[in-house]
Amino acid sequence: MPAAFPSHQFLLALLSAAPLFAADTAVPPAAGAVEPLRYGSVSVYSENDKYFSGSDKYYTNGAKISALSAPLSNFTGAEVPAPVRWVATNLSALIPPGHECKLGLSLGQNIYTPINIHTPTPDPTDRPYAAWLYLGALFQSYTLASPGWGGGDQLDSFEINLGMVGPAALGEQIQNGVHSALRIPHAQGWAHQIHNEPGLDLIYERKWRYETVGAHTGLGADLIPHAGLTLGNVFTYANAGLETRVGWKLPGDFGTDLIRPSSDSSDSKNIRPGFSIFLFGAVEGRAVARDLTLQGNTFGDSPSVTVDHFVSDLSFGLGCGTRHWQFTYSQANRSREFVGQPKPDNFGSVSITFFY
Repeated sequence: MPAAFPSHQFLLALLSAAPLFAADTAVPPAAGAVEPLRYGSVSVYSENDKYFSGSDKYYTNGAKISALSAPLSNFTGAEVPAPVRWVATNLSALIPPGHECKLGLSLGQNIYTPINIHTPTPDPTDRPYAAWLYLGALFQSYTLASPGWGGGDQLDSFEINLGMVGPAALGEQIQNGVHSALRIPHAQGWAHQIHNEPGLDLIYERKWRYETVGAHTGLGADLIPHAGLTLGNVFTYANAGLETRVGWKLPGDFGTDLIRPSSDSSDSKNIRPGFSIFLFGAVEGRAVARDLTLQGNTFGDSPSVTVDHFVSDLSFGLGCGTRHWQFTYSQANRSREFVGQPKPDNFGSVSITFFY
């Protein structure tokens, strides 16, 4: 595997070089205490309907890489480069007392196809070919409560996603490039995909976390509800849902999400629990007003179908991790997204995160 995928060595070298740009002057932790992680995390996500489903339709592939900072107070010391210190100091000044904040960046792509990808003329009543390629900028603010079910931590996420739908989103090149590498037939109908259109979505979401006492040091459980709103020409919807986790030394983050806006979070105090393993299950519902990948371009004629205005995701999976790594796998079932869709969608979701 290393010979076929050497880029991980470059990534690790890059991340391990971070201390060269900011000397660590933190006070050494007390005996037995765990030293907080200094800089943040990098996550890679992959979703595909081939993972334990064996299909090749609807939401057929998603990929995302994201970086999330440590609390911005980590970057306000004199040892930090002046531009970074200026951003961290000024953004921290906007946060009320008792709150912490983090910044995140992401790059992602979602690919959608109809059921029959082997005909050059797609069924006009089936889901159109479409791809969404985007950059995301994330701002998070959170507060921590006392441990136990009586009080809950809270996370507010504000995100902007900017990108393209259409041929410029490179859906055909990515899908058929992978098909070529795997020596399987190409998707034939990309000439009929939704046309180029710039996309801009604004996202707000709030999460709460309620946990048993000692959930981060031994056996425990937590409950993580959320609610949010997305406004834009690509997606417009209101969403709400919850996740529950049960296991050994649960991470102090706000859950294990599928690829979606505001999905990233890391341990609130940037303290990883060492080895952890847990099971999780989640449900989310969305009231959808706009989905460009289904309804077609905002202006002009393009392939389209009638959107189903109420969509739900059910997922379950397993997570495990160490101080610097976390791996999760979940299997998801997505309800019908458009009128006439013969059955729900199924796909698997993998995430790998490096904390440093």
